[in-house]
Amino acid sequence: MNPARPPPAVLQTPGFAHYSVAWSPFHNSRIALASAANFGLVGNGRLHMVSLIPGVGGSSAVKLDKQYETQDGIYDVAWSEIHENQLVTGSGDGTLKLWDILLNDFPIRSWHEHSREVFSVDWSNIKKDTFASSSWDGNVKLWTPELPRSVTTLHAHLSCVYQALFSPHQPDILATCSTDGTMKIFDLRSPAYATGPATNSFTHPLSNAVLTVPASGTELLSLDWNKYRPFVLATAGVDKMVKVWDCRMVQSANMSAQAIGGVCEIQLPGHEYAVRKVQWSPHRPDILATASYDMTCRIWSSNPSAGGSRLLQVHDPHTEFAAGCSWSLYDEEDDPEDIMSASLHTLYDYIPISHSTPGSIFTYTIKPLQIPDTQASNWSLHASSIWQSSLHIADHIEYLQLDRFSDRKVLRVLELGAGAGLPSIMITRTTPNAVVVASDYPDESLIRALSDNVRRNHASDRCWTVPYAWGNDISPLLMPAQQNPQGSTLFDIIVAADTLWNPETHVQFINTLCMCLNHTPDTRVHIVAGLHTGRYTLQSFMNDVVMHKLQVERVVEREVMDGVQRPWDVTRAEIEDERERRKWVVWMVLRWA
Repeated sequence: MNPARPPPAVLQTPGFAHYSVAWSPFHNSRIALASAANFGLVGNGRLHMVSLIPGVGGSSAVKLDKQYETQDGIYDVAWSEIHENQLVTGSGDGTLKLWDILLNDFPIRSWHEHSREVFSVDWSNIKKDTFASSSWDGNVKLWTPELPRSVTTLHAHLSCVYQALFSPHQPDILATCSTDGTMKIFDLRSPAYATGPATNSFTHPLSNAVLTVPASGTELLSLDWNKYRPFVLATAGVDKMVKVWDCRMVQSANMSAQAIGGVCEIQLPGHEYAVRKVQWSPHRPDILATASYDMTCRIWSSNPSAGGSRLLQVHDPHTEFAAGCSWSLYDEEDDPEDIMSASLHTLYDYIPISHSTPGSIFTYTIKPLQIPDTQASNWSLHASSIWQSSLHIADHIEYLQLDRFSDRKVLRVLELGAGAGLPSIMITRTTPNAVVVASDYPDESLIRALSDNVRRNHASDRCWTVPYAWGNDISPLLMPAQQNPQGSTLFDIIVAADTLWNPETHVQFINTLCMCLNHTPDTRVHIVAGLHTGRYTLQSFMNDVVMHKLQVERVVEREVMDGVQRPWDVTRAEIEDERERRKWVVWMVLRWA
């Protein structure tokens, strides 16, 4: 394996994280980037048009030519195969937009039929007037630029379709991958409904796939067709494995037979976390590239020389999830490394705001924590990470000033939005008189992971996990205290990390604080939030607090790495960029007014 080398050029787009990157099929120096603010969690999108130009000393440089704004994050982009200046994007609000880069500001056409996020778009390189979109609503739609509505809808999966790609060999063949762990191949000439106990033409109108490949026991995030070998595909996903599938039996099978199978030719282990993107080389039949949440892009060979490694190259300068990669169609070097990678970390020295991925293991100074992997319907909770604010509380338990309660036999502590439970576990382990309730939204997978983490760290004798939705009856939160009655069953300390990013939930959250906080002068609420929440969102929360008989006792900004502290100032929102925001968390303390 060749030693890793940094990318030849770096583009800075402060405030917008990249979800997808695509080289133009017409120009060897033109690149499009699909981006979203706040890591796609909430906020606007931006389409960046970029050129690769000569740099200093013969190296390459990247120049931002222009950009287009959208109301929601952009998750994918595909160039037109018939018009060199046009491309299509898919957004989080379910829309598709067609852009002409010779025009400014606005798309030339927009469609809105998907009911959930559009996560992939693909333009057919054979039937060049057609492109496809796939969505979290389980559907794949086919479009032509001239028509106001989609021309075909495939009810491909019962759950999120992460990607849909046309075959580069046959114009009517399309493949999909889904959160259900399957890859499906569809013949567009026979889009009849599938049959079986789980499908019908009314409540579950799944379209008929000519082949279903049970490729993984976890979510499949990406797939790609080999450009030289028909019906050979690669898949990748949450199981960290890249797999190469021989699906040539479809050619000889009855196209309406709904076959199940596929031969896994090769498995390529090596990535440490979920693989977000896989793409075959356009130049060689045995080379493919991958991008992963382990922050690396890797180049692989499916047919290495005798004694050679399948892993050819590791590109690892990213310091946040690598979400995309793309091959240039024109430039082929001796080493297969001419790829462009896109990362959710747009500057290499940004500080991550969260750590680890759904279902993975995160190691702290305690025993490893299982990262919650919420049900698909609850992904909007963003509970499947260890957020930087949670780590900051765990690293600085002393800021909670729990020693003020050392004379009490029982100190009652509540963590709201506990996620993996790191602060709750650390408080239990470091404070002998603390009785802790770690709560989060009543998602079965989330609560199971939270409970397992508490049990794994031998904290379950004084730490209970309770499913709870903010604003509801707090009786479930008080039940552990009723088992150990010592004074009030309400809480002396309430802790919350990164729970304020959605302003629509502020009222329910504040109501929960008011119902749960003990009415004594020394009780406190400690809330820590990263600045990805938004300064104006944080200020709005503090304004709302005073309307509910609470007051902000103090609020400071703490630098994550160096421990520097400064006063809160909402006006910094106008002058700081994304890199600067990532350096800080806000720690606010509330008390009764």
